[in-house]
Amino acid sequence: MKDVDAILFDFDGTLWDPEAEIFRAHAEVFREFGHQLPAEVWSSLVGTIGSDLWTQLERATGCTADRRELQRRVRHRQRELLGGLCGRPGVHRVLGAVDALGISRGIVSNSTREWVARYARQCGLADGWSTVQCADGDRASAKPEPNLYVAALASLGIPAERAVAFEDSPSGVRAAKRAGIRCVAVPNAMTAELDLQEADLRFESFEQVDLPGIVGGRPMRQASSAARTAAAPHSPPGGDAAAALQHYYYRPDDLRVAGGEGVYLYGEDGRRYLDCSSGTFNLSLGYAHPEIVDVVREQAGRLIHVTSKFQTEPLNALVAKLAEVSPANLTRVHLKSASGSDANESAVKIAQVHTGKSDVVTLFRGHLGQTLGMIGASGAAFRRTPFPSHLPGVVHVPDPHCLRCFYRQERATCGLLCVERINDFIDYASTGRVACVVLEPISGNGGNVVPPDGYLRALKDLCEERGIVLVFDEIQTGFGRTGRMFAADHFGVAPHMMTFGKGLGGAGMPIAGILTEERLTGVEGHHINSTFGGNVLAAAAALKTVEIIGRPGFLENVREVGGHVLARLRDLAGKVPFVREVRGVGLMIGIDVVDRDGRPDARLTNHLAERGMDHGLLLRTSLYGHGNVLKVRPALIMTRQEADEMCDLLERLFLSVS
Repeated sequence: MKDVDAILFDFDGTLWDPEAEIFRAHAEVFREFGHQLPAEVWSSLVGTIGSDLWTQLERATGCTADRRELQRRVRHRQRELLGGLCGRPGVHRVLGAVDALGISRGIVSNSTREWVARYARQCGLADGWSTVQCADGDRASAKPEPNLYVAALASLGIPAERAVAFEDSPSGVRAAKRAGIRCVAVPNAMTAELDLQEADLRFESFEQVDLPGIVGGRPMRQASSAARTAAAPHSPPGGDAAAALQHYYYRPDDLRVAGGEGVYLYGEDGRRYLDCSSGTFNLSLGYAHPEIVDVVREQAGRLIHVTSKFQTEPLNALVAKLAEVSPANLTRVHLKSASGSDANESAVKIAQVHTGKSDVVTLFRGHLGQTLGMIGASGAAFRRTPFPSHLPGVVHVPDPHCLRCFYRQERATCGLLCVERINDFIDYASTGRVACVVLEPISGNGGNVVPPDGYLRALKDLCEERGIVLVFDEIQTGFGRTGRMFAADHFGVAPHMMTFGKGLGGAGMPIAGILTEERLTGVEGHHINSTFGGNVLAAAAALKTVEIIGRPGFLENVREVGGHVLARLRDLAGKVPFVREVRGVGLMIGIDVVDRDGRPDARLTNHLAERGMDHGLLLRTSLYGHGNVLKVRPALIMTRQEADEMCDLLERLFLSVS
């Protein structure tokens, strides 16, 4: 039986922590006048209204300050600094637990209602509040006075003893206690050294919060020092980060990751990033999806891996499920690949064995993998340049990129020349012995090129006329990315063979494989198997992933949210000069970036991706930084609210660069 009917949260500094950045904005102005703003001066004013820092500046300089101009400059700088700031780590978990227990929750803040609404939306914290009480600049009602808390209790109709408050500052703690409410202190970096002894309980972060102890009426317990140590950022075993970095083959990014949840990734510094790329497009269900975590934990206790020579329950179930959800002609499942590159290379081998032919046709800009064979088959010269040998017999043909048509045609009158001319490439640029055509239905790394209506159907007709195996590389498009289980379903064209990987692992488990027609079976295993193919742990996660994606409403949500994102980004394209086109299907979207003359601008594209981190966004670009497309492919679990947050941050990023 719960002992609490409502939990009331301070916003600034508690759920969201802007204090350090606001201090930084003011401190920059002080430095312009040759003076420092002492941190202790700032800390003493945290949580109050009407604090007069400009008096401090006038005393330090002996001059009269233009307060209106200084405040204007501070507000401008604050907007830049706060644009990518997100909720504190663990907040979403705690709020979710509060909701799961059926407890009302509210915000009690000294800030204005407009301020709270704006940044609550930015942090993904806008919904679910039973009451929001803001001082709106009224010093008489603001903390440390208890008035805001008294008003919150009255609006909820509960007594003070049935509520708990979360605060980060002495003034907030004092206000809650004066209202008769039990108080939990969760200080931030700016308030950690202040006197919070009036609080009933203190946690160093929301990740340590003992919600059952708070809600169940049991004595409130401090997090142990061991728990605090475990939660604190730490260096890798064997030395600090600098020592470890000396041994990396190539240096990783400076971001040190502490954890992830849903569409968000958290750095060790507490910053939250909305991941627009769902890892490397392989976290289809986001970070730490609870059902995947539970399945992996349970399966790991029984069996992690066994040679794929033997049957296991997860593999049998997954094979049956994949055959069920794939196009009807693809009845055979090969799960003994460990990566998408491996699966594509094995698919080429299968086609070569069954046709008795050697050549492979692939598309300009296509990305088929990282093995030496697939680098040779991929459609960009820079992928092949460093290596003296490539897969022989590869013929690269123009991709169906209507924005930059190789044949300078218009779609209404082109007659799909990009398909028809493949006959010429086969007749004059190949050996005449083409085993397969391998392509991504929507290019992944090549720039999110969506083929025009009729292209894939015409391509399949060509392949069947000439006895060529058509292979769809659905490593990025598969398992819900387009709002259908496969892109083949979206376009209504079933290939003869399909490779898959990435998103099937759900929350990051490595798995890949091939779906084929019955006639293409029989290639001996030692030609197309790999050591970690058919991993039991990955299969258990994949089975749960397919189940979740197949639930009623899941794919409909991908289509709805994807359409909403497309509409918002196309609206944004009209506000900046450097976006030529926004294209995509479902949650597989690309933003085509150009220079002033309308030419692809890889430099600006990379700059946008780098600046994205300042705005709380993780972005990837096409062709490994050689391309001009920003890829927007968040986890498929993204909500409409999270989509709006992502688009808001992208708009802020684009306008700042523009």
